[in-house]
Amino acid sequence: MRFSLPILTATARHDRITGLLLCLAVLGVVLRSWPGWSWAGWLADLASVAVILWLTPTVRPSRQIFVLLGLALALYAELTAPNAREVLARALAQGSFILAFFCALATLRHAAELSRGITRAAVYLAQQPPGRRYTALTLGAQVFALVLNYGSISLLGTMARSSAASEPDPDIARIRTRRMLLAVQRGFAASLFWSPLALAVVISTSVVPGASWGSVVLPSLVSAALMTGVGWGLDRAFKPKLRPDQVPTRADPAQSGGARTLLPVLGLLLLIALPVGAVHLATGLPASRIVLAVVPMVAAGWLWSMGPRGARARYLASHSGAFLFAELPALRSEIVLLALAGFLGTGAGTLLAPLVQATGLDLAALPVWLLLLLPIWLIPLGGQIGMNPILFVSLFGPLLPAPSELGISALPMVLSLTAGWALSGVTSPFTASVMLTARLGDTDAREVSHRWNGAYVAILGVVLSVWVLLLA
Repeated sequence: MRFSLPILTATARHDRITGLLLCLAVLGVVLRSWPGWSWAGWLADLASVAVILWLTPTVRPSRQIFVLLGLALALYAELTAPNAREVLARALAQGSFILAFFCALATLRHAAELSRGITRAAVYLAQQPPGRRYTALTLGAQVFALVLNYGSISLLGTMARSSAASEPDPDIARIRTRRMLLAVQRGFAASLFWSPLALAVVISTSVVPGASWGSVVLPSLVSAALMTGVGWGLDRAFKPKLRPDQVPTRADPAQSGGARTLLPVLGLLLLIALPVGAVHLATGLPASRIVLAVVPMVAAGWLWSMGPRGARARYLASHSGAFLFAELPALRSEIVLLALAGFLGTGAGTLLAPLVQATGLDLAALPVWLLLLLPIWLIPLGGQIGMNPILFVSLFGPLLPAPSELGISALPMVLSLTAGWALSGVTSPFTASVMLTARLGDTDAREVSHRWNGAYVAILGVVLSVWVLLLA
């Protein structure tokens, strides 16, 4: 017999309260970065706890279990840990930050989904000739991921599927669909190495002492290039051979407007990257904290520009209300999962660290190369049993010795964590990217994660392992 709390249907009034609580949580997280504003931290934590408890009766049992585990962790900490308040405060701060970060990114996705320019850019990438289609989609998916997150797979994947559907030969259409979907999925995973909007970067730099986005971004771009290069090489090496009578149709990319259709996407990238990078370099604040303030402002400005002349304020207000009180509450399942994964991972990792030390196990005594390789291979393995990378990294990070204790910089340790996260993103049948790719490819998640990506992950894992060890 399966236990779960009763599942209630969210009403319009329930969604309005959800939107207000989420707004307070995001505001608190943004303001807590200012020195001396301790009240903002209380606001963020209280609003986050309130919204999770408020949403719990309306989410499915698998999410309710996460909430029960969170309550059990809090009770265990209060009963056994001498520094329980400190542990729970740290875990709650991580959970509320992840919640706020997810909500901030959702504002940009809302605006992007209304933009015809974004759709035209996706069509242009999907209509590239075979010789450069994989590269265009892989690189394009990395940029689109900045704007749409997982929505980049849905948008580019849908355009890729539509492009392949115009092919009269069913075998060619099937082959093209698979190759294009893999390019999009792998491109999205590559963005997890370097994007300041990716939770992989945000959380990995937060659990490794001395790490920051600015200090890892250039080597992270090399990791993304390696991921792109391995995928391109395998795509070319194992490209199916066509029969002499099979001649694929070729779309003309110029019909979709040419390369200039990419300018809105690149412009949006600059609108986000330039202020985030400038403020990060000027103040030393974590890029992730700056993103929380910059992204909603960029989204608001984008919505304003899309409104009709003379009614832009009304257009912005209308879409802001729809987003806050309808679209954002509809993401309740993701909000509960992500916030609780951060809370559980951070809290459990902090509680386990002294227990591990009490057993006499000294991770600092292990070879440095082994400690750096473990995340690359363990995170994808954990993904095979449904372990969320947020939970894994938040749990595993506090157990790792500080880089200074190992005589290395924070860089290889961060790249090790993001490498494992990226590999899990293409090989775990439980991740959203794999499930979206499987749905678009009319197959199941295990087919995508194991048969489509099995050899790719094995080769890429070795390549990334060598790269991380070279940096150590």
